Amino acid sequence: MNKDIEARNIAMLTDHFLNGCKQNFVQKLGLEVEHFLIKKDTGASVTYYEPHGVEWILRQLQSHFPSLEEHNGHLIGFYNRDYSISLEPAAQIEISIAPRDNLASIRQIYLSFRELMRPLLEQENYELVTVGYQPSSLVNDLPLIPKERYSFMDRYFQTVDTRGRNMMRGTASAQISVDYTSEQDFVQKMRCAYLLMPAIKLLTDNTAVFENKPWNGWLCRTAIWNHVDKARCGIVPGLFDPDFGFRKYASYIWRLPLIFLPHTDGGPYGTASGKPMTSGNAGAPVYTGFSPVSELWQDRMFTPDDIDHVLSMAFPDVRLKNYIEIRGADSMPLPYLMAYLALIKGIFFHSSTVNAITDQFETIRAEDIRNSELSLMKNGYNGMIYGIPAQEFIHKVLLLAESGLDSADQELLAPMQELCENRRTLHD
Repeated sequence: MNKDIEARNIAMLTDHFLNGCKQNFVQKLGLEVEHFLIKKDTGASVTYYEPHGVEWILRQLQSHFPSLEEHNGHLIGFYNRDYSISLEPAAQIEISIAPRDNLASIRQIYLSFRELMRPLLEQENYELVTVGYQPSSLVNDLPLIPKERYSFMDRYFQTVDTRGRNMMRGTASAQISVDYTSEQDFVQKMRCAYLLMPAIKLLTDNTAVFENKPWNGWLCRTAIWNHVDKARCGIVPGLFDPDFGFRKYASYIWRLPLIFLPHTDGGPYGTASGKPMTSGNAGAPVYTGFSPVSELWQDRMFTPDDIDHVLSMAFPDVRLKNYIEIRGADSMPLPYLMAYLALIKGIFFHSSTVNAITDQFETIRAEDIRNSELSLMKNGYNGMIYGIPAQEFIHKVLLLAESGLDSADQELLAPMQELCENRRTLHD
């Protein structure tokens, strides 16, 4: 391996994260929500290819959007200045709302999307549902959308563990992105998000069914993700090391098995030795399996598109791009989405609150987070988070969030406060 190229590529990743630091800015939140499109009469998911299926639905809506995303003649998404619509592997419909500083604005954008969909769904007797797992369909009955990325991932995950197919075809999540102002701010927010992850997962637990059977326990999506691929899921390695930062996250990405290259030009693994891949020489994607990023780029430099791709292939519970993406929550109905946004805003918009959490739990490590999640998976609100009863821990988190919000946003927390008070989850 060329050590000089390795050092330069890791430096490029590190610089990418450094360039994501926001200075003198208005803090904003981005929201992504995945939905299942189901048939009201059966509860089965509408697939991509079937008559009046998901692609047909998208075609009926495309005139409302200035920009489309097509793949080999198939429509797979579109976007405007407020949000984009894209598809997950088995045609789960995802809305990604551009970052906003105002929670009411996020709510209004989401409602406008639902209102755009409503007449067409009523016409077809379809429904968009927000739960963490397929309400009726079995994953083996669901085809993938026409995107090579998902075919390669499907092939790879069948070789590493037992639940990759369930993750890709069966799950739906809600993800929130937050900004960071410096490397230290990133470290504190990343650690804080992981420390809160058991509480977040129980508060947003909205999965009562797995493969059309009742799920016996809680945190079904966590149980699935625990058996997808330990190399790219769960907790980022070295999170609590004293030297954790941009470079350590870059090194994690550098060692990641990549699964596939999106564009190739015919050399080893589809690349020409010593040459960056560019749009001018790009060919068909190629499956690379367990070959790590370090091997695939051992003799060439990253391009900006390369960096976007390799970062997108890591799936930890909290992910770094040029923002921090908190990924542990189930998809859920709008009142709970707004409560979740308010919780994240109330905590992560205040460095003093973030630092107070990381200071209070400074001795907690990755194994403690995993053990807490296992306790909640088995016992729900009877479980423990770092030795603290789950209800007590979550109540304190909600109080912290409330203290960081104005009165209007405080009201949004009410659905989650009620869940905690009654020791119930959306799953229940």
